[in-house]
Amino acid sequence: MVHREYRKLDQTRVPLLEGLLRYRTEGIVPFHTPGHKQGRVLDQGLRDALGEKPFFLDISDEIFDQAKNHDSAAVIKEAEALAADAFGAKQSFFLHNGTTAGIQAMLLACAFQSNTGKAKPFTEKPAEIILPRSVHRSVFSGLMLAGLMPRFVKETWDTKWGIALPPTPKAWQDAADDSCNPVGIFDTYPNYYGIGGDLKQTASIAHGMDRPLIVDEAHGAHFPFHPKFPPSALSLGAAAAAQSAHKTLGVLTQASLLHTMDEGLTKVMPMILDLLQSTSPSFLLYASLDAGRRQMVLEGRDIWDNILKLGVETRKRINDIPGLVCLGDEVLDKPGAAVWDPTKLLIRVDELGLTGAEAELILRQYGIQVELAGFNHILVLLAVGDGPQEVKSLVNALRMLAASAKAKPQTPPAFPSVPAGGVMSMAPREALLAARRQVTFEQAEGEIAADIVTPYPPGIPLFVPGEKITGIGLGYLESYLRQGIEVRGWADLNRKTIWVVDDY
Repeated sequence: MVHREYRKLDQTRVPLLEGLLRYRTEGIVPFHTPGHKQGRVLDQGLRDALGEKPFFLDISDEIFDQAKNHDSAAVIKEAEALAADAFGAKQSFFLHNGTTAGIQAMLLACAFQSNTGKAKPFTEKPAEIILPRSVHRSVFSGLMLAGLMPRFVKETWDTKWGIALPPTPKAWQDAADDSCNPVGIFDTYPNYYGIGGDLKQTASIAHGMDRPLIVDEAHGAHFPFHPKFPPSALSLGAAAAAQSAHKTLGVLTQASLLHTMDEGLTKVMPMILDLLQSTSPSFLLYASLDAGRRQMVLEGRDIWDNILKLGVETRKRINDIPGLVCLGDEVLDKPGAAVWDPTKLLIRVDELGLTGAEAELILRQYGIQVELAGFNHILVLLAVGDGPQEVKSLVNALRMLAASAKAKPQTPPAFPSVPAGGVMSMAPREALLAARRQVTFEQAEGEIAADIVTPYPPGIPLFVPGEKITGIGLGYLESYLRQGIEVRGWADLNRKTIWVVDDY
């Protein structure tokens, strides 16, 4: 069954994929980049690993399409128009620098549009944008590029699960008080765990301020393709949304989408993306976006029917394992949670006396790699590539995990203090460009962070440039390190020091 509530174009078309395939079959001799010339000369190990076919599509700026005079830019525009039609956008843009580029572009576009294209002097107080503190590190890099100052929305932390919950509508309203004149509102929908807030209400607040709502929808590219998923950000009033299509759909890593609805943002976006993205886009990535979009429109309902059934069965089987708890729709009773994506399996392991990092390592020994390990949980993602055999392997490994843990003394891991962001003493851009020095993290309390320090995944920074470093935040960092969770943003290769603003 195909959704066609709003689709007007022929979604069976894949113009970019078709044009690249024709370029090869027409026997055109390429005297252009890339140098492998459609896979003619390759390292044998690479050829054995990938075969030759991926290199047939790895063509730079050339295509075969007689109707468009072999103009690759025109073919990409057609493919992007089909994507906009499929996802319900006014315009869509293919991204080859991932959703990071899309997030940065949205923030830059808000700053540009609010300033009518006139650059402000660096000495002027930076404009604000309203957003939660628990956002991906790419958001903070976007704030630095755009010269924006964050105004944080109060969040609720679920200490039982060790995760941040979406801000409540009241928290959004409190942040958008009369003293605020932001360039826009930024939200994450859904978060890494598939939990989303009342985005329609947030959009209403933004519209009341005559400001755009822009959304990191990295984990929601599949929402338009099954009625049991939450509504898409665009359908709830977002002016723009960036999606990591590669996270859930059948496309290649790094291939993402940026959708716009607002006329002003749409107009400036090509210029801004030209600034942010490589001038050598991967047509291989773009072809996967083209084909992944077609697959979702034509087959998505049936594909997700099967995945959703697997999710229900798998969640029940996990909850039947003593010592494990898999979060279900009871999450909707939590503060700020309005929607939930059931393809995310968030599993607590602390009743087994394990941390998430310990559980991740044990499961890897059983042939299972999870998406994320937190203090007391692991996260498993179900996507288009999963089937009954894969989830059977997962459940069997979790049973072995529980059995091995039960054979040992069980002491639930101590949960650290809930992280609290420090006061923003400087704008992120100002702190990034300021004189800096290295200090050990034990010496950092009260200093102003000069770089992003982030546990990864989920990629939500503990410290951001311009923020005063708190003892609670340092305690959280120490807990991550003690449990073996990867932390990025060190000032030295030995991972002993971090950057702080000098002589502030």
